[in-house]
Amino acid sequence: MGTMRNMISDVRGMDRILSTDSQITDRVIASEIRSTSLLLIKRDTNLRKLWSTDTIFTTIPCLEMEEVPITECCDLNLDMLISRSKFKIPKILEGNYQYVIQGVYSINILGGRGTVLKGISVNRYINLLKLSNIKSDAYYWISNDYLYCTNSDTKTIRLVALFENSLSNEILFPECDCGDNFDLKEYCKNPLDREFYLPGYLKKQVLDLTKKALKESYFSIPTDVSNDGIDGQSANSTPTN
Repeated sequence: MGTMRNMISDVRGMDRILSTDSQITDRVIASEIRSTSLLLIKRDTNLRKLWSTDTIFTTIPCLEMEEVPITECCDLNLDMLISRSKFKIPKILEGNYQYVIQGVYSINILGGRGTVLKGISVNRYINLLKLSNIKSDAYYWISNDYLYCTNSDTKTIRLVALFENSLSNEILFPECDCGDNFDLKEYCKNPLDREFYLPGYLKKQVLDLTKKALKESYFSIPTDVSNDGIDGQSANSTPTN
């Protein structure tokens, strides 16, 4: 894997026009690279590929949680406390079957990955509560951009997922009690110089599709369909010598 700056350089190096046109900024190219990458990765995760790799997922090392009543997220007349992330979580890519999440772990002590939480829908969890032999497993779900956990004692969560946008320093380097997450060198690094998560076998396809999309957006030649497809001419125009 390389950096986003490397990817941008590769795109510009593929075409002379892209390398010299000033209106196509690095930010424009980066946005197109990211959207194209997400499209291809979503295709493959829907085919059950890439789930066990570390080439697409980003870790939020410390997501602070707080106690809330279960009635906050569902229509259930039950005096029960669960935990919820203090703030909304960044948007996670959705596949055909589920969010593209590799793992969710409760971190109540320093060090280690903690206890693995099982993903579930809130409606299914409500149905489990109606069973007399419900297991003591801890579950999580996402609702209204918040992450919920069935264990009310959970104070912090580690979330490993594929996010739609780059994460801010405040999210990547939080100041909460779940280990030494702060790295000054990484914190001060330009986002373009951070590792860009993309499987190697998809790189060429991402670069080709990005170049194609940019050229179609910025250098397409309009066609006047009223003149039998003769580009840039009016049906009543008179050619000049």
